[in-house]
Amino acid sequence: MDQIKPAPQTARVLIEQLQEAQKHLAKGGRRVAEFIIDNQGAAALYSCSEIAQRCGVHASSVVRLVQGLGFSGYREFQAVLQEQFAIHTPARQQRLVDSAVRTPNLRLHLFADSGRSFNESAEAAARQFSVQNPIVQIVSQSFVSYAINATEYAERVVAEGLSSDGVILVAREHPSTNDAVRKLMAQGIPVVCLTTDLPSSGRTAYVGSDQVASGATAAWFCGRMLPRSEPGRVLFICSVPFRCHSDREQGFRQVLRSEFPLLTIDEKVSSDESLDVIYDAVRRYISKNGPPAAIYNVSGANLGVGKALEDEGLGDKTVFIGHELNGNSRSLLERGIMDMTIGHDFEREIALSVECIEMALKGVLPVNRFTQSQLFTRFNCAII
Repeated sequence: MDQIKPAPQTARVLIEQLQEAQKHLAKGGRRVAEFIIDNQGAAALYSCSEIAQRCGVHASSVVRLVQGLGFSGYREFQAVLQEQFAIHTPARQQRLVDSAVRTPNLRLHLFADSGRSFNESAEAAARQFSVQNPIVQIVSQSFVSYAINATEYAERVVAEGLSSDGVILVAREHPSTNDAVRKLMAQGIPVVCLTTDLPSSGRTAYVGSDQVASGATAAWFCGRMLPRSEPGRVLFICSVPFRCHSDREQGFRQVLRSEFPLLTIDEKVSSDESLDVIYDAVRRYISKNGPPAAIYNVSGANLGVGKALEDEGLGDKTVFIGHELNGNSRSLLERGIMDMTIGHDFEREIALSVECIEMALKGVLPVNRFTQSQLFTRFNCAII
C-alpha cells in the first residue's frame, strides 16, 4: 500500500517541494506553482479561487496541487505560508494586502517590433491577461521589423506610451529606442523589456528567458543530432539587431566550440523577419555552398526556411532548429521539416511584466524576471 506523503511543515520546505514538483506538472499546475513561488506573500492572503483566477485555471487545479504536496486542502496549505509571514499580526497583514492588491484601472501599452507570428502571440497573451484581469487594460501595437525603421518606431513608442501607466516593450537595440525608454522613464512611466533586453536604456526590468542559455541549448541538441566524428557546416540566420539574437548566437558559438569542434558556423544570413527574404537567402546559400548540416534560426520567418528546405529536397535531411512555437513552427515540426523549436510561456511573461510595472508604480524597484525556455518537437508541439 502506498505511504501517505507528509505535508511540509515550514514555508521553506513547502517552496522547495513546489520547485521540485514543477518538473512533473502539467501546464496549469506549473502556472499555479510558479505563481506561488514568485508571490508567496500574495498566496498567503488569496483564496483558492483568487489564485485560480490569477493563474487562468480552475480552482480544482489549485486543490490538486496542494493535495499532491500532502495537505488535506488549501486552508492547511495556506496556513503554512501564513506562518512564514506572521499574518496574525494586523500591521504585517495590511502590508501584504497593500503589496498584493492589483492596481485598479491600470492602462498599459504593449509595443512589439518583431516578426508577424511573434507579434500575434504577444498580442494574444496580452488580450488573455486583460480578460482574466479586467481592471488592467493592455493596448497593443505591433510592427513587423522590416516595415518600420528604429527611429520611427521609437517615436511611436514615446507618443503613445506617454498616455500609459506603463509600457511593455519588444524592440531592437538602437540609440533611438534607448532614448525613447529614457524619455518615458523620466516621466515616471515604467518600461519593462520583454524577450529582448535594452540594458543600457535604464529600463525598469527585463522579463524573459536567459537567451544565452537558449542558444547554448540549441547548439547542444544540434551537435547531438549530427555525427560527432564528421565535420559539418551550420547556416546561422539572424535578423535586425535584437539583443536576444546576439545573446543566442553567443551561447550557440560557445557550446559549438567547447563540445562540437567539428561543427562550424559557415555563414550568417539575415531574414529581416520576412518569409520571402529568408527563403531566397537560404536557396542562394545552398546553390553556392551545397546543403548545410544544420540551420539555426535565431529570428522569425521559420516558414521561409522550411519552404526553402522543402523546395531543395532537404526537408528531412538538414537539422533545423528555431525559436517560438506558433502555428507556422508547429506545422513545420509536425511535418518533420523542423526538428526543434525553443519557446516560452507568453502568458506568464505578460503577467510578470505587469507585476513589475505595478511594483515600480508603488515605489518598489523590481528585479529582472527570468523564465524557463520550453523545448518542442513534433511529438509535443500540440501540448501547450
